[in-house]
Amino acid sequence: MDYKYQITIGMPVWGVEKYIKRSLLSVLEQDFEDMEILVIDDCGTDKSIDIATELATNHPKGNKIRIIRQPQNLGCWAARNRVLDEAQGKYIFLIDSDDFLFDNAIPKLYQKAEETQVEATYGSVLPVNEFGHPIDNSGVDGINLPDTVLRGEDLLASFANDNTKKLRLNNFIWNIMLRSDFLRKHQLRFHQTKFWDDVLFNADMQPLVTSAAFISDLTYHYVIRDNSLSNFQKRDIIQAEEVRQNINNHEYLKVQCLSLKEKKYFETRITKMMRAMFYAITGALRNESHLSEPIPYKEYRDAMRHPLSWNEIIKFKHYKSINLIFWLLGNLPPFISIAIIKIIGKSRRLI
Repeated sequence: MDYKYQITIGMPVWGVEKYIKRSLLSVLEQDFEDMEILVIDDCGTDKSIDIATELATNHPKGNKIRIIRQPQNLGCWAARNRVLDEAQGKYIFLIDSDDFLFDNAIPKLYQKAEETQVEATYGSVLPVNEFGHPIDNSGVDGINLPDTVLRGEDLLASFANDNTKKLRLNNFIWNIMLRSDFLRKHQLRFHQTKFWDDVLFNADMQPLVTSAAFISDLTYHYVIRDNSLSNFQKRDIIQAEEVRQNINNHEYLKVQCLSLKEKKYFETRITKMMRAMFYAITGALRNESHLSEPIPYKEYRDAMRHPLSWNEIIKFKHYKSINLIFWLLGNLPPFISIAIIKIIGKSRRLI
C-alpha cells in the first residue's frame, strides 16, 4: 500500500490551552520531515485550537498540521478513532495534548521500526508535573523498557502479563509507533468511554501483536496533573457515574480475558484483572463520602463476580487461592462481601 507520509502523529485536543503549545512544538521541532500532524478538535470552549491554528499558520513547519473538527464534543475515544480514520501515514503515533516529546523521539522510534519491521515500537517514558519537572516515585510502572525485540505469537502479551502485581509494560497507547496496516488488518478501534479508552484498546491489541520492539531511550514526557480524570480521587465531589464507568471498564477487561483461555499467560491475566477490579472497588469505597450519590453495595458485589466457575478455578496451576477468594466475594450477600472487602482494604491501606 502506498502512503502519503511515513508517519501520522495524532493529537486529540480539548481544554488544554495551558499545555498545547508546548506539546505541539515538541512535535514540530522533531528532526523528521515526512510526517503529518492531525490535531483533532473535540469542540472545547477554550483557546486550544486558536493556539494550534496560530502554530499551523506561523511556524516554519506549520503546514504539517491538519486541524480536523469533530461534529460535536465526543470524547478522547472518538478523537483517537478519527485519527485512525484520517491517517495517511505508514505509521501512526498518538500523543496526548498535555504531554510532550523528547528531542529526536520520532526519528529514534522510526529508525527502530524500520530496522526491525515490527508492528509496534515502544519508547520509554518520563513522568513529569505540569511544569515539566520529573516526578520521583511517581508510582507509574512499565515505562522504562529494555532494548529488545520480541518476535512471535504471544511474546508481547506474555511480557506484559508475566506477573500479577507490577506492570512490565504500561497500558498507555501513546508513545508507540504502530503500523497502520496492522491496525487496519485487525480493525482495531477505541471503545466509547469517558476514560481508559487506551487501556481497553491495549487489551484488544496486545494479544494480536506478533512483533514488537522496545527502546530504552526516553522519548515521551507524561504529564501528571492533579485534576485529571485518572486522579479523580483528589476532587471534593466525585460523580457516581464516573465510578460506574470505571467499574464498567474493568468489567470489560475481566470478561475479555475469556477469549484468552488457551494462552499460557491466561491465569496471570485474569488474576491481574480481578485484582484491578478489587482495587477499583476499594478506591470507590475509600471515597464514599465524596460521591455525588450513594452506589448500592450490590453493584460493587456484582462487579466482583468472577467470569469463571469455581470448578474452572480449582484447576488453576497458579493463583488458585486468590481467585477462589475473588469468586467468593462475587457470590456472597452484598453486605458480607463489602464488609470483607473493607477489612482487606483497610489492612492493606487501600481504604
